[in-house]
Amino acid sequence: MLFVMGATGRMGGAVIRHAERPVRAASRSGRPVAGAAQTARFDLDDAGGFSAALSGCDALFVMRPPPATTRAPFDRLMAAARAAGVGHVICASVYGADRSRVLPHRHMEAAVRDSGLAHSFLRPADFMQNLADIHGPAIRDTDEIAVPTGAGRSAFVDVDDIGAAAAAILRDPGAHDGRGYALTGPAALSFGDVAAILSDVLGRPIRHRRVSLPGFVAGQVRSGRAMPMALVMGALYTVQRMGRAAPVLPDLARLLGRPPTDLASYARRERSAFLRG
Repeated sequence: MLFVMGATGRMGGAVIRHAERPVRAASRSGRPVAGAAQTARFDLDDAGGFSAALSGCDALFVMRPPPATTRAPFDRLMAAARAAGVGHVICASVYGADRSRVLPHRHMEAAVRDSGLAHSFLRPADFMQNLADIHGPAIRDTDEIAVPTGAGRSAFVDVDDIGAAAAAILRDPGAHDGRGYALTGPAALSFGDVAAILSDVLGRPIRHRRVSLPGFVAGQVRSGRAMPMALVMGALYTVQRMGRAAPVLPDLARLLGRPPTDLASYARRERSAFLRG
């Protein structure tokens, strides 16, 4: 049984879709989750429920909820996983977290690394899905993407490929124990490149508008985004602006046994998300 955090989100959903074993999905409400054999009530801030949620699970997919900025809840979760007999932890972090002093994902990684449990790290670059989830309204309504990345590039990755990579690890977890994988798409793209690809797929001009980091964070908060989440987004875009998300690496292709999905293919598949109402 694989326990999946973030089961109702994009990445957790991809892990469930590609899982080759029964899944117990984590849910605050406890309501059924599509594709999961079981659902367990789970809240990272409520350690009292960890033991029951993890009972009978031999693998754990852990990710950082946006409000989690400290190590303590992950230490408690790892202790509960160890007591429940979990044999392998897949930790979904973010590209560069192993080298960053800014990204809060480093606290989660440290808790997993020090837990004594067999583990693997998945460190994806920027999600292609963020273009629809975060920037979709602006693309649909104003034909622009406003981000503080300058000309920085990122090797955008399809979340569905991350789910397939998790499944590949669990086919032979021993071969991946202690390993970290930087998951990148097949090309390093600036947001100018992204706008050009979307323009081609959608048949209308999409622009990249450069904004300052403070201006971006303020705009996100005005639009209803919680300040901690806006700051994390700003940190991730700063990584891209500085060129640290640009390398195209072979890890994902090796895990998948095929090339990663390219942005044009993703945009064609999800074209309806960018169409005006």
